[in-house]
Amino acid sequence: MTKLRASGREYTWTNGHTYSTINWGLVNARWMMTMALHELFIMDPKCSDHSLLSLYLAQDKDTSRRPFKFLNHVAVHEKFPKTIKEVWSKRRGRCRMANI
Repeated sequence: MTKLRASGREYTWTNGHTYSTINWGLVNARWMMTMALHELFIMDPKCSDHSLLSLYLAQDKDTSRRPFKFLNHVAVHEKFPKTIKEVWSKRRGRCRMANI
């Protein structure tokens, strides 16, 4: 088990004159390997002695390519054939793939 990195307030508990960090976020190595980005945020206490802990989780962005999708409802639009003809008739550059 390891303690998560925390940000926000420095302390998680107070009684008005004593400040202490008594609340932590603990995770194991498997969890840390699964969740790429994670951080514990210590929020301001509202009506309690304890600060709320907010766990920020974010996965790596999916950088894999997605297949091309053709939306059939676009093809029935009145300007679709004209627009396609105009765009495909323009040359984009030397590269043949850029023209496609």
